[in-house]
Amino acid sequence: MRKIAFLSLTLGVFLLAGCANQSSAPSSPKTSSVDYPKLYVDEKLPQYPDAKLAQIITNGSTLKEGVLLRLESQKDVKTIAAYYDEQMAKLGWTMPAKNEATETSYATQYNNGKKYVQLTVSQITGSGQTITLNFMEQ
Repeated sequence: MRKIAFLSLTLGVFLLAGCANQSSAPSSPKTSSVDYPKLYVDEKLPQYPDAKLAQIITNGSTLKEGVLLRLESQKDVKTIAAYYDEQMAKLGWTMPAKNEATETSYATQYNNGKKYVQLTVSQITGSGQTITLNFMEQ
């Protein structure tokens, strides 16, 4: 009797677990694979089209504490660097120093008043790149 009760209970758990992952409504497609934090989005900063989110670090809810994003992309370092340089310039951000991207790395800073974004792009294994954006206010 105990074996039958145990088997029935186990079968019920498996059936419920299988049903839990089913969705009755089709999911809407995402326009980006990255969910940028509100602090970043509110400033209308560029969102790299094919980047995948690897990590978000925030120390608070304001730019004084800052927000750090780590993204990954299959595009090359020079393409990523050119995208951010162009987009940030269009938004009125300035660069204190113009750096040249190499095949494996790029680092720069964009300023806008008391706000700044530090960008680094580094080649990781194979064809992937890591994009790091540190966004803060002084």
